[in-house]
Amino acid sequence: MAEKLGLEEARAAVEAVFKAASAKNLRYGAAVVDSGGELVYLARMDGAGPITARMSSNKAYTSAKWRADTKMLKDRLFDMGLGNERREMLWFGDLRFTPVWGGVVLRSKDGTVLGAIGTSGGSYVDDEELGQAGAKAFSEL
Repeated sequence: MAEKLGLEEARAAVEAVFKAASAKNLRYGAAVVDSGGELVYLARMDGAGPITARMSSNKAYTSAKWRADTKMLKDRLFDMGLGNERREMLWFGDLRFTPVWGGVVLRSKDGTVLGAIGTSGGSYVDDEELGQAGAKAFSEL
């Protein structure tokens, strides 16, 4: 399991996302941020829409800041079935907050949050699956 998050580790995680996206004939953007939510690496595949860069970066940022996968945040705070317990994004006062599937925390072997990866380019299910692929590749370094 990776014990640090630098440029080499970030690139490896993003490349794993791109490999998985190519296998599904999808075009993706992916970003890795450090534990403070600051960008370490951002790339998008040829043919990926420009919005994939911003969305992947914001998903990674959100995941790192909250120390949680964005899927969990979406399900826990914004699910329509929560009724009055559901929250609006403006409630949190952070315009970059993006609780949309595809942001995954990157941890060290002892559980320390080293950063996060964010993906964008397909359905929310694809974004989550590819984010998890990037996180898995990171954990195997």
